[in-house]
Amino acid sequence: MNKSGGKYFIVIILAISFAATLMGYIRAEAQWEAQWQKTLEAGKKEGKVTVYGSDMGSVLRKHAPVFGKKFGIELEITSGRGSQLGQRLRREKTAGMHLADVVMAGGNSILSYKKMGITEPMDNKLILPEVTDPKLWYTLDRLPWMDDDRHLFPFLAYPTRDIAINTDLVKQGEIQSWQDLLKPQYKGKIVWNDPSVAGSGFNGLSTNIMNNVTDENYYRQLVGTQGVTLSRDQRQMAEWLAKGKYAVSVSVPGPPIAAMLNAGAHIAHVTVKEGTYLSYGGGIVGMAAQAPHPNAAKVFVNWLLNKDGQAFAQKAMKYMSARNDISTEEVNPENRRIPGERYFVAANSMEKWLEGEQKKFLALAKEIFGPLSGR
Repeated sequence: MNKSGGKYFIVIILAISFAATLMGYIRAEAQWEAQWQKTLEAGKKEGKVTVYGSDMGSVLRKHAPVFGKKFGIELEITSGRGSQLGQRLRREKTAGMHLADVVMAGGNSILSYKKMGITEPMDNKLILPEVTDPKLWYTLDRLPWMDDDRHLFPFLAYPTRDIAINTDLVKQGEIQSWQDLLKPQYKGKIVWNDPSVAGSGFNGLSTNIMNNVTDENYYRQLVGTQGVTLSRDQRQMAEWLAKGKYAVSVSVPGPPIAAMLNAGAHIAHVTVKEGTYLSYGGGIVGMAAQAPHPNAAKVFVNWLLNKDGQAFAQKAMKYMSARNDISTEEVNPENRRIPGERYFVAANSMEKWLEGEQKKFLALAKEIFGPLSGR
């Protein structure tokens, strides 16, 4: 074959390859569109989707007419605390009743639902390409499943900035590391959300140890030298910080701090060089096994996880979506992921963490901080 013929041969091969790739894309698009249309039509026939939701429940109820108009499916919401919904789900399961289609809650609660057998694998129920494309999520190379079985999908992922300061007492930049809290000037000036009980204080301690940010000797030293005050009243701790009774607060959740900031208090969150962990809050969704409206449930979950649904969830919750293609303008500044900052999650598999490591760390926290909490 001469050179000219060789060039034509290569061009033909490339053209065939391009055409095959293009046809593959067309077939894939036709497949998901056909699957989506079939699911949507079946969901309309079912007529409604029943969602049991904790933090998201009340805000979704306000959005129900919009969802109904868009898809022709009634959105029925049952809201309550995660533990209350868990009790209700357990009673219904015991009675052989299957009323929930979708469940949404925080980590501990929704994992307890899974352990009860309430949820089922959800990865094969995600249809829309803008939901299934990993590049659209902060994890980039995979979807952000919470568990290895892919029952539970965290749709929020926002930094938990554990340390806050009174800016009249501590200058910005004085605290750049967890190790700075051991400095003599902070003795007797630190209030800490009690880490000896399950909650945000304990989550911060255990996550930091697991990710080699701190170790148990750090906390022993802190308790032994710094005169730390413990509390379980989150609003009171935020008020103490705002009024200058304490210079530093640790593991006080965002809302009480935000309330003081909005009232004009001279306080601020601190970003430490070791990084911070991402929290899901009440933003985890799962689909119920034996759901009475399985197709309507698929429509709801695909809507919730697409760009429109996540823009709504982010605006309503003021926490950053796990998607990376949504404007963060309406998100509280302390809840925004910042390019270049180090982030980590509580564990690679939250389920394994709860079943194994949590009890160990809780016993350690009780040992170290128990004397300060009176327990």
